[in-house]
Amino acid sequence: MKKLILITMLFPMLVLSQQDKIKHFAAGATISSLTYISVYKTTKNKKKAIIYSIATSSIAGLSKELYDSNKTGFDNKDLIATIAGGISVNITIDLFNKI
Repeated sequence: MKKLILITMLFPMLVLSQQDKIKHFAAGATISSLTYISVYKTTKNKKKAIIYSIATSSIAGLSKELYDSNKTGFDNKDLIATIAGGISVNITIDLFNKI
């Protein structure tokens, strides 16, 4: 778990050197956090909130890349950045809930 946290914290510095990737990361984080809050308020279930929030950011990233594939092509790195944003929010929420 510690390695996963370390990788997630270093991810923006290592991979997100391009402005577009930073935007994808931020979008994934935003979508994931809003989904987590909404699902948790409704169900009071942390597991559902985590699953739904990561799934929502993943679906949003995939949808965006499928839309872009007609214009500029499908970019795997954009998709990974969006999903990483969603996962990092959930790791952060989990860390703060344990404190």
